[in-house]
Order: sequence, then C-alpha cells, then structure tokens
Amino acid sequence: MAIDFTADVVQAVVTHMNGDHLDDQLAIVRAHARPGATSATLATIGEGGLTFDVRTDRDAAPERVTVPWPMPIDERVDIRRAVVMLMPRA
Repeated sequence: MAIDFTADVVQAVVTHMNGDHLDDQLAIVRAHARPGATSATLATIGEGGLTFDVRTDRDAAPERVTVPWPMPIDERVDIRRAVVMLMPRA
C-alpha cells in the first residue's frame, strides 16, 4: 500500500527540504530534469514524485518540473531514501 500524501506530510517535507536542502534540490533538478537550472524550490510531493519550481534564468518565471520517485514510496521514511537515491554522485 502506498503512502497517503496527506496535507500534513506534504507540508512537513516541503518545509524541511526548502529550509535545509536548497543546494541538494538544485543538484537533483540539474541531474534529473534541467541541467541549466539556477534555482529549484520544492513546491509539492505526490505519487508522481517531487515537484519543483525551477528557474533557468534569474529573470524568467519559474517552471514546474516533476522529478519521478526512483522507487515505490510505501512509508514516510521512503521519502528520505528516495531523495538520497536521487542525489547525484560527486
């Protein structure tokens, strides 16, 4: 059974990621969606993956980009595991 992405789960993840992991988010977006991204802010999460507001130019409007989960998300702890799996190797 997949996790229920309730409003409180989504808000907790978004708040944590945007507060503590902006550089990681940008790395994920560059590696999996938009190599030329200059910023990436997590907008929401859901069954399809992590959805970011991405800018490729400081003056451009943000574009909504979803990076799919790399694994099934069955429990809340799987969210962290999936994000770690999405991190590009240095």
